[in-house]
Amino acid sequence: MASSKIRTIKKIVTVSLLGAMCWGSALAQASVPAGKTRVIYFGMQNQADFELKVKPVFDSTASCKNCEIINYTPYTAEGAVDEAAMHERIETLPADTSFVFLDFNLKANDQSKALLDALNKRADSGMVVVGSAGVPKNNEASGPLTRTVLGQVHNAVIIGELGDRDRLVPSAFYGPEMLTAIRPPKDKIGQGYSPLIFAANLADKWNKRTPQEWTDYFKSKKQKNRKIWMDLNDLF
Repeated sequence: MASSKIRTIKKIVTVSLLGAMCWGSALAQASVPAGKTRVIYFGMQNQADFELKVKPVFDSTASCKNCEIINYTPYTAEGAVDEAAMHERIETLPADTSFVFLDFNLKANDQSKALLDALNKRADSGMVVVGSAGVPKNNEASGPLTRTVLGQVHNAVIIGELGDRDRLVPSAFYGPEMLTAIRPPKDKIGQGYSPLIFAANLADKWNKRTPQEWTDYFKSKKQKNRKIWMDLNDLF
């Protein structure tokens, strides 16, 4: 009789443990966002270049059917980038934004302060900001990332580009704030596509982690890495 009671108790404990494990698993899955992955794009190229040069590369790299990149860059009536309105667009991101991708970088100064403040406000709210290490504008000298907009965005995921011989482009902004630098396919070397390719790969895997988990994951990867530059296989 006693042994029967013990078996009954063991069954109850086992069922309870299994139930708790299933419930914990369900909670973990619920914490990971589902549905469409929408990458909100900001660039410095003219409006036509997004459709001709940016979207095709993203679409051919991101294999997931639910991934899309949406151009949210403000333009003038002539189709040129309206830099003065960039921060206003950051402040009015669509509610279903997965993460923001900046396909450029700027020096941090009085002219770019509104953009930096808007990005940090978004970053502090939990939005992941992915961006290019970038290169200076014409007639500007290169310099450390700490003196750039993205170099001062909280928890920004900054991606550089490698050229021939796996060296950084000489004119690019530089510094340890970069997560890594990536070598693009041969036919795209020197054209600034590495950050876009990274963003497409992140979009592919986005729903596997929450935004905070991605931020922590990339920080951990960088801390544990012993290679000079991690490649896509190291990160994804």
